[in-house]
Amino acid sequence: MKKLLLSALLFLSIAPTEAQTLNCTQFCLLGIAIDTVNDELDVTIYNGDSNQVNYPTVIVTDAAGDTVGNINSMFYLFAQMPGDTVTHTIPTTLGNLPAGFTGMVYLTDQIWDITCGFAYPMNCTVGVPERVTSNSISVYPNPATDNFTVKTPSAKGSLLSIYDVTGKVVRTYSANSNQLIINRNGLQSGLYFITVVADGRKYTGKLVIR
Repeated sequence: MKKLLLSALLFLSIAPTEAQTLNCTQFCLLGIAIDTVNDELDVTIYNGDSNQVNYPTVIVTDAAGDTVGNINSMFYLFAQMPGDTVTHTIPTTLGNLPAGFTGMVYLTDQIWDITCGFAYPMNCTVGVPERVTSNSISVYPNPATDNFTVKTPSAKGSLLSIYDVTGKVVRTYSANSNQLIINRNGLQSGLYFITVVADGRKYTGKLVIR
């Protein structure tokens, strides 16, 4: 009995007091575009909520309910922060985006298992102050084994940060040119996310180190 009571008390002491929630009415689906060369959809979503979306997973279905974007339910960012507008780039099975395309976009927080659904096209009722473009910086070679290069959208005044999959900042650089060569010294093998803030805009990309 004492062991059971101790286990119960321990569980209560480490369990979160309150789960995160998302106010889906504070999000806005701004648009969907297709890249037929790379077979990708660019899905732009604004987060007007006060909570971030952890490992945001974006899925697109057509009017018939068939999944046409991100069929494997992968995430490509570690978080979409409050107030950010992110263009999520996801793989697609569509050969083109038909005129008058309608469907649904689902945004899932992978930590708290919360999903918001948005009908497309969508009329937005919340403000959109900032834009973050996913996968808009070049990182090569990728995967990398030693040095890698990050090509930024601005020639000077860029702040570059590298995050691990837990969202921890592991490197920060100030860039005075649009190309930065980085040595992986100290970075373990795995997936990393790169953000670049330049000219009042935020850009993101992915890096795999082997």
